[in-house]
Order: sequence, then C-alpha cells, then structure tokens
Amino acid sequence: MKSNYELCLSGKSCIFVPYRPEHLPNYHEWMQDPFLLEATASEPLSMDEEIEMQREWRDDEKKCTFILLARDLCSSQPGEGEEEKNHDIIPPPPTESEMSEENKPYPQLVEQTLDAMIGDINLFLSEEELEDSDDDERQYNEQLASQSTTTTTTPENLTQGELDLMIAAASHRHKNLGAELALMMMHYGAKHLQLRRFFVKIKDTNHSSLKLFKEKLGFVQCAYAECFGEYELECKCENSELMMEWVERRYGKLLCAKKKKSVMVGNDADGEG
Repeated sequence: MKSNYELCLSGKSCIFVPYRPEHLPNYHEWMQDPFLLEATASEPLSMDEEIEMQREWRDDEKKCTFILLARDLCSSQPGEGEEEKNHDIIPPPPTESEMSEENKPYPQLVEQTLDAMIGDINLFLSEEELEDSDDDERQYNEQLASQSTTTTTTPENLTQGELDLMIAAASHRHKNLGAELALMMMHYGAKHLQLRRFFVKIKDTNHSSLKLFKEKLGFVQCAYAECFGEYELECKCENSELMMEWVERRYGKLLCAKKKKSVMVGNDADGEG
C-alpha cells in the first residue's frame, strides 16, 4: 500500500522497510526455492511477473508489505588498519532537501542494505464477517448488496488483517525472531490501520509456526479446514486501541523473557507462516 511506501519500522532485531523494485532480484531468487514455495503455498513467477506484482501490491490499499532487514547484517567490515568494530551502514535520517519530491526519504537505505534482507512480512486487510446474524437479516443484507450498482470498501470497514511472515534466509531461521516480528507488525496494524483482529492460516504440518502463534503469541484456534489441512488462529480485541495495548503488554513480556535467558531454548519457534 502507498501509505507505508515511505515508512520504515525499527525493532530490536530487525528493521522493516517498504518493498521496493531494488529488492526484486533477491526476492525473485528466494521464490525459486521449493522449500519456500511449499511453505508459502506459492507458485514460481518470472521476473516480469514479480515486477508487476510488486507494482500491484504497492498500489493496493488492502496489502501492507515490508521487507525484513536483520540488524546483525546491517554493518560493514572494517577496512585495513581500522579498529575491529561494527560500522553501521544504515544512513542517518534524511535532511529537509532529501524529503522533497525529487529526493525521496532514505535514498541510501534500500541500496545499502540489500545484503541484509532476510524475508518479508505482510498484512492482508479485509472486512470482518458478521457473526450470529439470522437468516432473515442475512437475506436482507444480500438483497441490499445486489441492489447496489457499485461495491465500495472504505478503510473504516477494514478491521482485520491476515498476518503472513516469511523468514527466507536460512541463516536467520530458528533464531527466535518470529514473535518480535509479528508483534511489530500487529502494533503497526492496530495503531496506524485501526485493526482489531489479526489471524493466520497455518498448515497442520507446520509445527514451528503453530507453536509460535499459539504458545508465544497467544492466538487461539477459530477454524480448521480439513480439506486443506489448515488451521486458522486469531487474536481479537473489541477495538484497535485495546489491541494496541495488548500487543504492547505481550511485547514487554517478550523482552523480559529474553533478558532472563541469554540463550533461548525452543529455537524452532520461528514460523514462516
């Protein structure tokens, strides 16, 4: 979506950057991997198809996508004669001139961090289905919809988002990143997109993702599609403000747990959802 196309989110372990054309070569290479194709239920695309899809997702206000950058990869090696220390390659905040139309924000960030890409995270926004509506009410609503010549979905109607997380780089799987990444995206969705419900669809064979969302994030099962062997898990609050508070509490617990353990156990908890 265009509303996040100039936005970066900074977390403890990762940085979220908008999905840009510069990311396409790496992303295209990821999506030729049979393991990732199966994990994401995707079909391989040509580069031209990937380019077109990136444009469509940029312009679709129901799709929010970020590329994941690993902080431990966002550093350069010292040159000859330099001290042994990490050199942060993330450029400083843009100046006023760089914020102009001719010079978009963070012009160096995308180019200088391509080697730090480890995956992507998405939110697919939609309307919630009405619960407990009787047959007469459902029929009445269907009649109203059929009489309307156009169907429009306003941002206020989009109160839920399907969360999709892929850690594509094998070097960064099983490093307990999944919970932090999911909570960062949920916080953004609740605060800026006014979402009150998040849900995931996970294959019943994907035990690591099920463990992540059930045990670490407290999602609960709300459906199971036996024909697809797929669980639907959800996290829902009465409104987006309560959801934001819930995410902040959960994130606080996550940080406390990490402080207590220098080495986390259960490293298979990251999901590629």
